Amino acid sequence: MRFATLYRMTHVPLAELPEYMRNVMATLALERNNTKAVILALKGELGAGKTTFVQALAKQMGVTEHVQSPTYVLMKKYALPTGLNPFGHQRRFKTLIHIDVYRLKNAEEFAALKPEEFLNDPSALVLIEWPERVEGALPEPDRVLRFVSEGAQEGERFIDIEK
Repeated sequence: MRFATLYRMTHVPLAELPEYMRNVMATLALERNNTKAVILALKGELGAGKTTFVQALAKQMGVTEHVQSPTYVLMKKYALPTGLNPFGHQRRFKTLIHIDVYRLKNAEEFAALKPEEFLNDPSALVLIEWPERVEGALPEPDRVLRFVSEGAQEGERFIDIEK
């Protein structure tokens, strides 16, 4: 998979998801300042691959515990390894925060999660499923990934990076 393929609808076999995710993270590292959390907004219908993407990303970033969708608890935090990454660079992120707001009705309900605490943390990587449900409560995400399973073969997904 080539870097240039990231900004259009891409067939991503689930076996290649870790490589695709590494490319997404590399583009963020090149262009992002370090003053606030990095936010990835994950959009798509039920079963489109959002949680599978988060699981692959978490594993790639060194999370050893099982990552499940936080549909009922709304938010899960995972500590990330510190020190140097495999490329010899200091790791930027100390915490991966996985949020699923599918059950929320509006932005006011999102406030119960105290988002100001994690959104202002430059060492946090925030992945939020169903961000459209809390529109207005989130700052503009660094990336919007749209997941589509319709028309995909077994074991693959379409992923479109909108920004």
